[in-house]
Amino acid sequence: MKTKVLFPFCAAVVLLASTLSIPCKAQPATPLTARVTVTHVKPDMLNEWLDLEKNEVVPALKKGGQKTRLVYQTSLFGNAYEYVIITPFDKYADFDAGSLLTKTLGQPASARLAEKLRKCTLGSTSYAVTRMADLSNVLDGPPAQMLVTARYRIAPGKMTDFQNLFKSDVLPVYKKAKAGVTVNQRGVGANPNELTVSTSYSKFADLDGGPFLVKNLGQEAANKVNAKFTGIRTLIDVVVRSRTVDLSF
Repeated sequence: MKTKVLFPFCAAVVLLASTLSIPCKAQPATPLTARVTVTHVKPDMLNEWLDLEKNEVVPALKKGGQKTRLVYQTSLFGNAYEYVIITPFDKYADFDAGSLLTKTLGQPASARLAEKLRKCTLGSTSYAVTRMADLSNVLDGPPAQMLVTARYRIAPGKMTDFQNLFKSDVLPVYKKAKAGVTVNQRGVGANPNELTVSTSYSKFADLDGGPFLVKNLGQEAANKVNAKFTGIRTLIDVVVRSRTVDLSF
C-alpha cells in the first residue's frame, strides 16, 4: 500500500505553505517519538468506522490512561478516506505490555472491537517518527486544524547537509513569521532516509498566495533557497490534512 503522512504534533508533518492566521508564541521543541498509523477506510463503511472510533475506541483509550491522540484526515488533496492516527510514546519497551485496548476492555471485547474495525478498512500501515526538535518551530495552543505535509527522501550521506541548510535558511523564516513547522524523521516501519515537514494552517484560505517561502521571501529569494537543496532532497508528495476533532484528544 502506498503511504503518505507525516506527523505533526502540536502537530506533527512536511511542507511548503503559509503562516497561521493567528500568531502564537513559540515554545521549546522537545524531542518526541510517536507511532503513526495510516488507515484507509472503505467508503461505504466510513460512518460505521467513525462511530466505532468515537464511541468505543476513544473512550477505551482514555480509560486506559492514554493522554494524547491526534487524528488527521486527508482533506481534498490526497488519497480520499485516508486517516492518520498519531500517538506519542516514551520508549519502545512500552509496547511489550501489549495492546492498551486489550488491557482496558479485556481480550474477548477487544477482539470483537478489532474485528468490527477491520471490516471497515481496506488496510493500514504503522511506523515510528521522531521529531527533529532543532529544525522545528512548535507553537503554543491547540494542535493545528490543518497541516500541509511534504515528504522528502534525502540522498544517501546528505542528511546532515539537509539539516544544516534547513536550520540556517528555512527555519528562521518560519520563526520570523511566527509560523508552526514540524520536521520528523521516519523510523522503524518506514524508510529512515525520509523526512516530513509539516506546516500548520487554520483554513484553506491560508494556502492562497503560493508556497510558504515565496509568500515570505518573494519568488526570487525563495528560488535561491530551494536551489541549495538540489541533489540533497527529492520531493515525494505534498498532502493536505484536516484534524478530526471527535477522534483526537
